[in-house]
Amino acid sequence: MTVLDRITSFLAVIVLVAFAAVNPPPLGAQQSVPLGEAGAGTGPMSSIIGAREELAKRLDRILVDPALTRAHVGLTIQIAETGEVLYERAGERRFTPASNTKIVTGAVGLDVLGPDFTWTTRLVADGTIEGDTLDGDLWIIGGGDPSLSRDRLEAWMKQLRKAGIRRVTGDVIGDDRVFTEPQWGEGWMWDDLYGGWSAGVTGLQLAPNTVRAAVVPGAALGDRTEVVYRDRGPALAINNRVRTGAPGSEVRLAFVPPAEGGPVELRGWVPLGPDSTSLYLATPHATLYLLDWMKLLFSEGMVVVDGRFRRAQGDEASGPGTWSYESRSKPLADVLGEMLKPSDNQMAESLLRTIAVAKGEDGSPAAGLEIVSARLADWGIEPGAIELSDGSGLSRYNEVTPNAIARLLRAMWRHPDYETFVDALPTAGVDGTLQRRLLATPGADNVRAKTGSLSSVRALSGYLVDGAGETLVFSLLLNGYDSPGAVAVALEDLLIEQVALYRRPVQPGWPALRTVP
Repeated sequence: MTVLDRITSFLAVIVLVAFAAVNPPPLGAQQSVPLGEAGAGTGPMSSIIGAREELAKRLDRILVDPALTRAHVGLTIQIAETGEVLYERAGERRFTPASNTKIVTGAVGLDVLGPDFTWTTRLVADGTIEGDTLDGDLWIIGGGDPSLSRDRLEAWMKQLRKAGIRRVTGDVIGDDRVFTEPQWGEGWMWDDLYGGWSAGVTGLQLAPNTVRAAVVPGAALGDRTEVVYRDRGPALAINNRVRTGAPGSEVRLAFVPPAEGGPVELRGWVPLGPDSTSLYLATPHATLYLLDWMKLLFSEGMVVVDGRFRRAQGDEASGPGTWSYESRSKPLADVLGEMLKPSDNQMAESLLRTIAVAKGEDGSPAAGLEIVSARLADWGIEPGAIELSDGSGLSRYNEVTPNAIARLLRAMWRHPDYETFVDALPTAGVDGTLQRRLLATPGADNVRAKTGSLSSVRALSGYLVDGAGETLVFSLLLNGYDSPGAVAVALEDLLIEQVALYRRPVQPGWPALRTVP
């Protein structure tokens, strides 16, 4: 039986699964639903699993599905408190983790910075203020804040008006040097850099550092198209060479890297018809885009700037200033959820660089990764088991083992800030990237885990509470599959549903189980 057949059977018994989860049999009880041939069950594989051997049989039967014939699969399941292994397949092999990398970045960031950490952005008037005029430069000094919203920029304008400033004779200078360049991670795909998921990071950036737009087809076959913006804000420098294709034809769009100093080119075609094609775009440079926003707000707020809007260069620095304003972010405890639940790549990269700055190092990814490696060693994770090149998981150079991720999750389970960490993870059937997954199963509102997705890569690692109320950690990594991504995700969910059905039999004299806080 294929995975599609099993999914159909699975959907047919959702009600039974939910009932079994809410009304479990006594501890240690087993139900005799026959499992049938390998890869399928003559029954729905939805009963409580009362023995480790039975759990292994069910997982093994799913993992021989033809959809995984050419895939590499790693799966580790452990008891959080003791580390006892309930199931392991390729636990010591290295896999590309995709956004499971954010588990590492988030855990080390929380440990190093603490849940109350905040980022600060400063506005400094470097010159004298006479009447309504700042005779000098206005500096915007970034602290690497990954959550700096457009609303907060508008709040800055209110502060300037409150200070009586209606004219700046000098420049508006964006200082992003708390982080060092480049703004992208090592190993990112060059042809992805113009998509919103691959937007770069700097020490002075908007959140999100992206733009929503659409390509509108022309009136006739072969006509030019138009790029329109979905939201208010500055336009991007894009040379649009997209043409209108035949009605019903497939959308074909590609970005061509810019020539020296020129705009990026968008080429291809979209089908003739009433529908537009959505675009999710990265800005060419995070700091310059923020300055473009400030230029727009100054214009709308009737504040005149005689000079330029530019980045700080070389060793130039602001003076003490005759006026200043500090804009603080929300605490890391809140930002962590904004990073992990939707899987925000720019926040993860900013957090990696912030770890370095907090430890007195330069704000580079390399410095952040050195601190990450040292902290992993403190948690008993050997060198090579987690080998990272970025903080978000976009890099194909990242490699981790399922056992190392499970060990990290166990370390965080014992961490004093565990509740902050687990609350920031997506919750199955509730929010984030798991909002529509594991619905009406024992995993719903139970599994707290980080997803991961690249081409031919899927990952899911985190926590769940089994049928006996005991916390389990798991790490499931799929690489190299050639089936549709939706099939890989369905297999992930089937596997984790079985783990949620597990109920360790309790024998006299065994230690009491600890329930997750």
